[in-house]
Amino acid sequence: MTNIGFTSGSKRHLRRGPVVFAGMVAMAALAGCSAASTPQSSPVAPSTTAASSAPAQATYQLHMDFFSHESKLGSVIDPQVFQSSPGAPAGSGPQGITHAAGTTPAAKAADPGTALLAADGSALNITLGQWEKAAGTVSFSCTAGQEEAASQLTGLIPNGSYSTFVVHLDVQGPGRFTPWGDSQGSTNNFTADAGGTATVTNTVSGCLGNREAAVIIWHSDGKPHGTTPGTLGVTWHNSLITPLP
Repeated sequence: MTNIGFTSGSKRHLRRGPVVFAGMVAMAALAGCSAASTPQSSPVAPSTTAASSAPAQATYQLHMDFFSHESKLGSVIDPQVFQSSPGAPAGSGPQGITHAAGTTPAAKAADPGTALLAADGSALNITLGQWEKAAGTVSFSCTAGQEEAASQLTGLIPNGSYSTFVVHLDVQGPGRFTPWGDSQGSTNNFTADAGGTATVTNTVSGCLGNREAAVIIWHSDGKPHGTTPGTLGVTWHNSLITPLP
């Protein structure tokens, strides 16, 4: 089972009030849960006891950077997008994503003009340089039992289909990813504009805590997938991520 959370026993500062990122030392490999497009069952309901909180600011990080650092890899790779590697056998990447022969997880050190592929070898019609441009900030707040994430995003795939999901860090398997919106996954989806920017506000029932994270997911097939992010490495590609402070 692949992991998109913290190592067991890690501890972080309690959220709300001034945000403290202590070198992100408590974070471990936030990634994806499984390559299967399996409906995500609901985890234990978040607390609704907090009436309100002051907004807490955070900066999104490229998922490839976060994953590679927390997985202690020797070099930065993206486990959810791939590049052509003639002669490479079919196999399973660091997140357990099965990839086609002739492909390997994309290396950040590759030429920015490198064409990116899905795990099945199909063209994603973007380059590594385009993929690496994504950036953004987010403001978290909880009012009247509703957790809001207000994101300012740049460098996205122009006119790309995206969604915001909650990652429940203490949940493995089904229920790890749930829409940052209604339970049907109909209000957490958005489309970047022609310049690759988006201003998005997502609201979910319940006040979330520091055992959740926000992830911005690109859907390379151009459509949302409701309660699930899609098929990992094929239509589901984590772009940006940040744990809640």
